[in-house]
Amino acid sequence: MKRRRKEWVVYRGRDDRDSQLARALDIHPLTARILLRRGFTDVDTARQFLHPRLDEMHDPFLMKGMEEAVRQILTSVDRGERILVYGDYDVDGVCSVALLLQFLRQLGARVDFKVPLRDEDGYGLTANQVRRASEKGFSLVVTTDCGISNVEEIRLARQLGLRVVVVDHHTISDQLPPANAILNPLQRDCSFPFEKLAAVGVMFHLLVALRTKLRSHGVFEHIPEPDLRQYLDLVALGTVADVVPLTDVNRIFVRHGLQVLESRRRAGISALMERAHVEERTVTPQTISFRLAPRLNAAGRMGDASICVELLTTESYRRAIELAQRLELLNDKRQACEQRILEKILPRAEKQYEQGRPILVLADREWHRGVLGIVASRLVEQFHRPAVLVGIDEEGVGKGSVRSIDGIDVIELLRSGADLLDTFGGHVAAAGLSVREPHIDALRERLDASLRQVLDEEGLPRPRLRIDCEVELSELDARFGRELSRLGPFGTGNREPVLLCRESKATRVRIVGNDHLKARFRDGSGSLEGIGFSMADERALLNKRVSVAFVPRFTTFRGRTRLEMHIRGLRSAREHCPDRVEHV
Repeated sequence: MKRRRKEWVVYRGRDDRDSQLARALDIHPLTARILLRRGFTDVDTARQFLHPRLDEMHDPFLMKGMEEAVRQILTSVDRGERILVYGDYDVDGVCSVALLLQFLRQLGARVDFKVPLRDEDGYGLTANQVRRASEKGFSLVVTTDCGISNVEEIRLARQLGLRVVVVDHHTISDQLPPANAILNPLQRDCSFPFEKLAAVGVMFHLLVALRTKLRSHGVFEHIPEPDLRQYLDLVALGTVADVVPLTDVNRIFVRHGLQVLESRRRAGISALMERAHVEERTVTPQTISFRLAPRLNAAGRMGDASICVELLTTESYRRAIELAQRLELLNDKRQACEQRILEKILPRAEKQYEQGRPILVLADREWHRGVLGIVASRLVEQFHRPAVLVGIDEEGVGKGSVRSIDGIDVIELLRSGADLLDTFGGHVAAAGLSVREPHIDALRERLDASLRQVLDEEGLPRPRLRIDCEVELSELDARFGRELSRLGPFGTGNREPVLLCRESKATRVRIVGNDHLKARFRDGSGSLEGIGFSMADERALLNKRVSVAFVPRFTTFRGRTRLEMHIRGLRSAREHCPDRVEHV
């Protein structure tokens, strides 16, 4: 199957602005060029970006509902009432639960938690769990990473005499739940200046507000004051794993949270890193995305995510090792299940792709619903199409995961088929839904037609490779290497710099692993080792001079750290490159 070729877009600016910013900040000219290409034209803004500080956090009381949320929680603590923290089963959810649980336990509160089972309970607060909370004598329920769409369930909770605080970050529908307090930066009339927090980010602001109020009341004259900086490892985990933009306060959280993760002060984090073979001295967002998050998510996908909360809050390293081993086994099971589904689904996805459908919608009774989000992401990556995968149970009820591409808002898309869905919710790029089996074919046609209406004559947006600037390899010197980390942490909203080297000659070309292309590239000014993962089929290109689009990245092997090129694209040097230039 012929894949859509990426459009190479390079950004160019004025050389005089590059040099001015480099002098003003005393930074490498290449660092300045990357900053300018990303819109940091003001010296103070650029300096703030390079040095994010915790004291630049926004005032948590700017968030709508914060005063009441703090009052509700502290009232229950003062009265000695039982508090239930109810969270989602993904990394963001379990980290949010662990944050509040740890904080309230330090205060001596009577607090417990519940993480639903994906297959038995589904997503969010359920009526059965509300009744159980009431029967067990809880007075306050705090939902985290869920709750904003649980209107009927929270109405039931209030009828049963429970008070409810919702801590969430998902898209808000027209009707809000009748909770005592709602924290969600997407609320109308919310004055909090940044909307794109993960749930764990919302929760951290709640903890800051709680500590501020307790401090003003003199509580910490009698008990130790919690050091919230030590909680930032959990905030970084949840923020990166939930793929929210690493901008504004999220960038602050992750920059400082990665340092706490590196210290491995938390028993559960240390055990998890040991099982994941994390040996690097530097922990990056990629460490979270590819090593830690998949193992934590495996529990919610294949079993019970409660063990993640225990792992993240236990003080026993022996217990942490036991729990980390269980996660490892669940992750192995998840990988095998994912691979089986992917092998079966690819021919069906290929057929819809060849039919020219702008969205892939597939359903089956044999799919494990816990891994459908991962498989949908694989299809999006391979076919550059939004994908909807639905697993159907024995009663004909389908639970599905939706993943999208840049420029396509899946929540707006799902609204066009709302009458065919039981429920849906999520973010612009990722969502979940519930649909009855008889409605799936109609849903496919509805989403197909709705998407075609918003596309132009060229169809879906062409995948792009955004290139920050052209370079000579000699520019990637030791000084730039030292400054590279200051441009991070890298992730959604702050991608790794992509550089373009023209007219380079590849030497020492070889295939490593199964299908990875490795070579040393020279351009007349210098040379650098490069690797292209899963790019062995492009080896023939390296017989002649090429243009190389690459990410500069530090790698550590056998104790040695070096800068190398991680290849994102190759083109013959004779070919027109790039496809488009944008001036900034």
